[in-house]
Amino acid sequence: MDFEKYFMGRIRSVIDRYKIKGCIAMALSGGKDSMAAFHALTNFKFKLIPFYIDLGIEGYSEKCEKYAKEIATMLGYELHVVRLKDYGIDLSKEKKKCSVCGTAKRYLMNKFAFENGCNYIATGHNLSDAITFAFNNLASVNILNFRGMKPVLEGNENVRMVARFKPLFYLKDDECMKYVEMNKLPYCNEKCPYQKEAPTVELKKWIHELEEKRNGIMLNFAKSFEKIEERMEKKQEIRQCSICGYPSYGKICKFCRLREKHAKI
Repeated sequence: MDFEKYFMGRIRSVIDRYKIKGCIAMALSGGKDSMAAFHALTNFKFKLIPFYIDLGIEGYSEKCEKYAKEIATMLGYELHVVRLKDYGIDLSKEKKKCSVCGTAKRYLMNKFAFENGCNYIATGHNLSDAITFAFNNLASVNILNFRGMKPVLEGNENVRMVARFKPLFYLKDDECMKYVEMNKLPYCNEKCPYQKEAPTVELKKWIHELEEKRNGIMLNFAKSFEKIEERMEKKQEIRQCSICGYPSYGKICKFCRLREKHAKI
């Protein structure tokens, strides 16, 4: 089978299954996966609004932004940039940088999409990322965060939560790289300097080794995790943060607590 047809077919299967339509906020990190997702989605009839979150990581964020701007220009779009420093948060002052980074990105992606009237947020998370995320949460006995093991996470207008869409959910790391190389897409191949602190690096390596020994096991994991999630009871209620009005499991969301913390530093 023609690889590009296969690649687009995987994405179309998600779009058709979940009836994706309307306006999509395309989150660009500058890496290969979000570049592949953005390029692929231009082949469908969506209104796309590409944006980049500048986390203020010295010597790295600037390079990623450059590549995000390059592909946006290449595809005929204007890139919107959201800067973490505008919210008074300095990632370099945090001990658990990866955890704080994740909190900030989730919050700012949702805020950007909501304020721009988007129906979905699209990210470059692929099959390799999804399986690594699931196993990491299982290993940490973090069952609540085990949710979200589907290509699409429903939104909730009542709490200003925009739906999330992972077009590359059924595509592996190496397949995304092949698509990028075939289409000569620009991307930043440097690793985040904080990545060595991430607990998922070795886990992803192990999962890829499993896939090499037993081709198709990652896809089977994904399908199994989806079924497990469907059977889980949804006990924790999502409410609006009392400060910013965006989704939160508690009275005050993690992002607002971060802002309060940095205001005191």
